[in-house]
Amino acid sequence: MMIKFNYSNSKSTNKFMVLIITLVLLTACSSEPIKVRACELCFEKYKNELVVTEGFVKLPESFYTAGGSVTLLLVDDSRKRLPTITLKNWGEKKNMMEKLKDGYTEEDVMIYDNDGNIIKLGDKVRVTGELHGASKPWCEINVDKIEKIE
Repeated sequence: MMIKFNYSNSKSTNKFMVLIITLVLLTACSSEPIKVRACELCFEKYKNELVVTEGFVKLPESFYTAGGSVTLLLVDDSRKRLPTITLKNWGEKKNMMEKLKDGYTEEDVMIYDNDGNIIKLGDKVRVTGELHGASKPWCEINVDKIEKIE
């Protein structure tokens, strides 16, 4: 099957093409996150999927910052492995964590939720973001949205 395209320089054709491309992109980016218990996330079927899960924020024994982000632990009452969460550490004080200085304490950790309110270590949160890794050695959620749960 051969498809022939008739290229036109008309402004109406160009506007139509821009509209079609925009609609396709909006449709592709508007998927709803999959709600999954944190202890069930680190499997290939959720890799690169937009997910939402709940847990408690905790500092790992050691952690790193790289490329404008910081990686923290997400824990719950289960004994199964949970994903880490990666938050940006720059920009508007929403869905991010402030950079830590040398000699920090747990009280210095400033995490901001989707509304700009403070989340403390140990608070229960709901996180939405894309799951990367999904294997035993590496499984993390790049956080788009973090909300404190009362």
